[in-house]
Amino acid sequence: MRTSRLLFVLAVVLAGVACSDTLSSPVTTWTANIAVVNETPAPTGTSTLAGTATVSLTGGGSGVGTVTYTLTLTGAPTSTITAAHIHGGTAAAGAAGTTGAVRVNLCGASTITTDNRATTSATWPTCPAGAGTTGSQTATWATGATSVGGTGLTFDQLVTAMRAYNLYVNVHTTNNGGGEARGQLVVPAIP
Repeated sequence: MRTSRLLFVLAVVLAGVACSDTLSSPVTTWTANIAVVNETPAPTGTSTLAGTATVSLTGGGSGVGTVTYTLTLTGAPTSTITAAHIHGGTAAAGAAGTTGAVRVNLCGASTITTDNRATTSATWPTCPAGAGTTGSQTATWATGATSVGGTGLTFDQLVTAMRAYNLYVNVHTTNNGGGEARGQLVVPAIP
């Protein structure tokens, strides 16, 4: 009798450990499915611009914070693509259907005057002219407490906002300076 109780308790403990979320790694990669229909407010003109962005965040805290990303665009924009950024940071300014501040420049002209990156390059990659990709890019900040993009949001706060789905990728064009296509950054579906 005692042996069966002991085995039962051991089985329950092992099942609990096997199912515990505290033993799994935190999600570090998010994707955005970029589409014209997601843009807030709706863009002007006829556009088939679409694409994906894959963003990985690592580090932070007392160590270096790193953003690694790839932006791949398809379709035809209404005009020249001028920039792409990660926007948002809070539920009121970054959740789906809301608009938020630029947090990280991905390509093209940056509206960020001081981005505080630890990387030595002061330039960002050129945006694709239409269908195309930025290739894999990396930006780093000295620590998790470093302000990202001079916006008052630290790298660690950027990670928190990402985990709360309060960040999105926005692609801007000459005709639609406020944005022509957008995608919310979410955890990719498990196949």
